[in-house]
Amino acid sequence: MKIKKISQSIFKAIAIFIFKLIYGKVKENNELDSNLKYFRKEINFEGCENIYNIFEINNARLYTDRIQDTAIIKNNIIVEEASFQLRNNFNSTANKNIVIKKGTPRFLKKLNGNVLSLLAGGGGNNNYFHWFFDVLPRLRIFEKNLNLKNLDYLLCPNLNLWQIKSLELLGFKKKQLLSSVKYRHIFSDVIYTTSHPWNFNPDIINDIENIPKWISVWLKKKFLDKKSEKKFPKRIYIDRSDSNSNVKEYRSIINEKEIIEYLKKEKFELIQLSKLDLEDEIKIFNSAEIVVGLQGAGFTNLIWSNNKTKIIELRSKYTNKLYQNLAKQNEINFNFIESEPVGTSIAKHYGAINVDLEELKKLI
Repeated sequence: MKIKKISQSIFKAIAIFIFKLIYGKVKENNELDSNLKYFRKEINFEGCENIYNIFEINNARLYTDRIQDTAIIKNNIIVEEASFQLRNNFNSTANKNIVIKKGTPRFLKKLNGNVLSLLAGGGGNNNYFHWFFDVLPRLRIFEKNLNLKNLDYLLCPNLNLWQIKSLELLGFKKKQLLSSVKYRHIFSDVIYTTSHPWNFNPDIINDIENIPKWISVWLKKKFLDKKSEKKFPKRIYIDRSDSNSNVKEYRSIINEKEIIEYLKKEKFELIQLSKLDLEDEIKIFNSAEIVVGLQGAGFTNLIWSNNKTKIIELRSKYTNKLYQNLAKQNEINFNFIESEPVGTSIAKHYGAINVDLEELKKLI
């Protein structure tokens, strides 16, 4: 095992050395260098005090590790404003970006035309909430100043079926969509990037609990009329047995069997959101009378609900108030039951909980 690790380290070091020979060493910006020129446009949204930026960089490269770092590189200099390097859930300085130390150890793919980067860190790769609130709103930021119809490509964190569907519903063609899984190192005539839609400060909990209202308004405007015409049960329990968090026991309900038995008597039906089309998820939350479930990304869908829908979130007492505040912002009837997590967990907002059934009965 030790020999294998040493071999892997040697191989990586050799690869980094070779790619630096091919593409050159990436440097931080030197104020004496006059070649680093790019366009920045400041915009804002009504009711939001934060200023957003749109960046346009001509004849540049983009490299990403798909998790923490994405570097925009022009003339082998990192464009700090347009790049990000997430450390402790916030954007650090460019000298921390992985390309400064390791360069760009991936073969370059050249694109003819322009590309808008929707990269947002690892959360945007597969997480439903982060896709809708970190990734897609960048399109809204972009279109405040530029025309989406003029875009040739979108560089996306990932392209699962539901992610592709969301972009197709917004009018993009599949051939325009590039996944960072395959396109980790690109060169383009023009690269566009934007500010993060809601993470402005090192205190990520404060930011995630106070997401700007314009995001929900825009999402509802773009997606609500795309809901399916199918009929679904009015009383829903979100079954998370297929969720990674549930499977890995990061977040689960110890007495879930008891909870489900009671809910079935009250004419609830179990639904796994991951097995539904996006249009169906929108319709379910838009037409339901009551939705019950363990805290998780599925509650992103509450923004499609109307003010007659009752949401009941089952959560750890340490869970943030993201969905509670989103519901308040969207005038949704939101309720919750908090429980002390049992045993150990990877973070405070995770953990197994026992839900007070009597308290649930009162809310139903």
